[in-house]
Amino acid sequence: MAKLRDKLWLWAHPEGKYYNEYGNTEVSRMTPLEGALFLDCTGLFMVPAGTIVNRRQYNHSFKPMQRVGWDLLRSDEGVSLEGAGVHPELANRLVEEAREFKNITCGVFDDFIAGGRYKNFPLENIYKVADTLHNNDVRRLDLWMVLYIDEFGVDEEKDKEFWPYVEPFDGITLWTMGESNLWKFEERYKIFKEHTVGKKRILGLYLYNFGDSKKADPKEVAWQLDRYYELLRNKEVDGICLHTNTMADLDHEGYKVCLEWLAKHADDELPE
Repeated sequence: MAKLRDKLWLWAHPEGKYYNEYGNTEVSRMTPLEGALFLDCTGLFMVPAGTIVNRRQYNHSFKPMQRVGWDLLRSDEGVSLEGAGVHPELANRLVEEAREFKNITCGVFDDFIAGGRYKNFPLENIYKVADTLHNNDVRRLDLWMVLYIDEFGVDEEKDKEFWPYVEPFDGITLWTMGESNLWKFEERYKIFKEHTVGKKRILGLYLYNFGDSKKADPKEVAWQLDRYYELLRNKEVDGICLHTNTMADLDHEGYKVCLEWLAKHADDELPE
């Protein structure tokens, strides 16, 4: 029987990534793997976020992880800021990495909508990426998308343009970005659920309030943990993704609340 930690992912960035950004003035040294182990996560999405990284070195470090995914949107080799959305052949690199690193299970398009950015990606390109990940001589890999709750449910025409893009994806991660958006969660989650039938779903949880450029409110972190866990137990979602390693060693109260919560629940058994 699966335990809660088997459903936990870390949304990981290169160590120190957000120094002097989003209101953070402290230097973090926690690596993606350290962050995942610290937060009891068995899965990890690695998102360089524009930083040039040595993917092979990171993949070696991820050996303890059960599941690893890499961002497919932003290229880290200077091909294009839009990565596989414009150059679907870049998905082949992930397949080749998966050949050697057996815990690579997926790719993800971070910030997929991003003010209309997705319109730069022909839908056929997304299907090509999905086909490459699904049908290769290594193994089937999943294709994930990042979606924010303020990117839908506001303009009906924009929604009609966007929702067809969900189809080629295996899973969608839903994020609030800022705590000032949390009041929208129930309404937008209902819409999200209607448009992602048959898809895997992961709920993203910020342990630093990126959207509002400040430390997370411990009470808001606790509410999200409890609510998302309820949805996980009810089998409405498939996982929870904690964001991120790059503030995890700075003694923020939001992280402390999360660690206390995990100490109580990480070993909880979930219904099959």
